[in-house]
Amino acid sequence: MTIVVSIVPSSTNTFLAAINRILRITTVMQWDDDDITSFSQTQHAATISLARQSVQHVINDLLADNFVFPEQATSHIATTAGTRLYSLESNFVRFEDDDPAFFELTGAIGTDASGILVQEYDESILKKQIPAYTSQAGNPLWYYFTNDNEIGFYPVPDASKVYRYDYQKNVMPESENDILPFHSMQMSYAFVDMAARVFTFLFTTQPVDGLENDIVYKRAKAALMSLNAKMNPQKKYGFRYQ
Repeated sequence: MTIVVSIVPSSTNTFLAAINRILRITTVMQWDDDDITSFSQTQHAATISLARQSVQHVINDLLADNFVFPEQATSHIATTAGTRLYSLESNFVRFEDDDPAFFELTGAIGTDASGILVQEYDESILKKQIPAYTSQAGNPLWYYFTNDNEIGFYPVPDASKVYRYDYQKNVMPESENDILPFHSMQMSYAFVDMAARVFTFLFTTQPVDGLENDIVYKRAKAALMSLNAKMNPQKKYGFRYQ
């Protein structure tokens, strides 16, 4: 079952806020120290880098566990006559649909789709069937991947048009103001408790494999899982007899 997460767009839910909280939980920064305001600060530079790795480590594990999912997003490609290759968004992970397509728009970005779809085709087959596929021009019928973040159109566009595509974007935070992928502050705090424990293991050069047996980490992870529940927990326990 896919869980759709609505992200909290709060300044207290940012990557930077998480790093500040980790550094305070682990007492790297004392309570009367000022918060860091940038990842490029020279004071605490090494521990800032370690805290960032800790956050990314936990998010990567949650993605692998299918607890956190890439977010749904929409973007556009504006074609130019004679240009075959186009880059997808830098945060592109995969297309949203099982049968993805580019939707030709009737006008500018934000207008309705014309109903014309450009669907995927295997470039290796295209090479065999149409040797001149990289130069034949016309209205695009197919797209194909040239690498993980670039597609080509066949035929090569012969006019300027706009195409919409729906995709899943990466939720891995990189910059200070990136929002953590959780829909409540309570979940963010539980997540930061997990990341703080990872930070402690890395800071003290302990193998991170030991986290699964660490009671503090396990309690924080259990709290995060419980806070994501969509229903109130059962209040009565025991056997039910007919």
